Amino acid sequence: MAPIPDGAKVWLVTGCASGLGREVVLAALAHGDCVIATARNPERLADLEQKGARTLALDVTASQDELRTVVDTALGMYGTIDVLVNNAAYLLEGAIEECSEQEVLDQYNTNVFGMLRVLRAVLPHMREKRAGIVANVGSAGGWKGIPGIGLYGSTKFAIAGITLALREEVAPLGIEVTVVEPGAFRTSILGKGFVPAKTPIDDFEPLTKPLTTHVANFSGKQPGDPARAAQLMVEALTKSGRCKGKALPSRLLLGKDAVQLGRGVLEQNKSELEEWAELSGSTDFQDNNSKI
Repeated sequence: MAPIPDGAKVWLVTGCASGLGREVVLAALAHGDCVIATARNPERLADLEQKGARTLALDVTASQDELRTVVDTALGMYGTIDVLVNNAAYLLEGAIEECSEQEVLDQYNTNVFGMLRVLRAVLPHMREKRAGIVANVGSAGGWKGIPGIGLYGSTKFAIAGITLALREEVAPLGIEVTVVEPGAFRTSILGKGFVPAKTPIDDFEPLTKPLTTHVANFSGKQPGDPARAAQLMVEALTKSGRCKGKALPSRLLLGKDAVQLGRGVLEQNKSELEEWAELSGSTDFQDNNSKI
């Protein structure tokens, strides 16, 4: 079992072969922490291992028993896991009707059910020691349904809902939880991580064809810097640097575009809520005299 430097935390990060996951590993290592980086193909993590990370093969779509075995192996490396970052995901593109049941199941199996399997494997350890930090990576797309990637977005809505409930469930046990919601970042999500539905429908071509063209042109030109996002994540999760003295937020938006989208959604939701408040409240039993 490897020694842990004084004050260092041990991180377990999924989806580290590229993008945000890889940058989180590098930022945590630079912070002086110990990191266990995982991916389906650990050969793609060789450079991270050279930089000081320990590496493991971890496929979030594997069975619960297999993932418990992988997490047990991770625990054997340092004897603990202090920070879990659930990051593995891909993007299914297509109008809602175009996406087959199997494509939807596959999308949820990686983005949502895989996250849940990893949580079930790690949380018992954190509960036992009454300490831990969990960051589930969602998306700004979990704030607003976006035509053409609605089913991907729905997985991010699910991640947010699960994370917000989990945050309250485990807070009394000393475990902190947040959902990290990036905007458009320069990662492979619009490249290798972008999977079009296999059965297009002509009626939706005016929507999906421009979207596909936009994605091809936008990939590699996104405004978000994954390294800077990872640096903020490390500071927020460890309450260090710019985040010293700050409580971990329930939702951590990353990128100016994400903040702008979030503000717009909140304003629209508030406007609709107030417009319909009286009618919405009229559905209670008449003996309910409470005011809206």
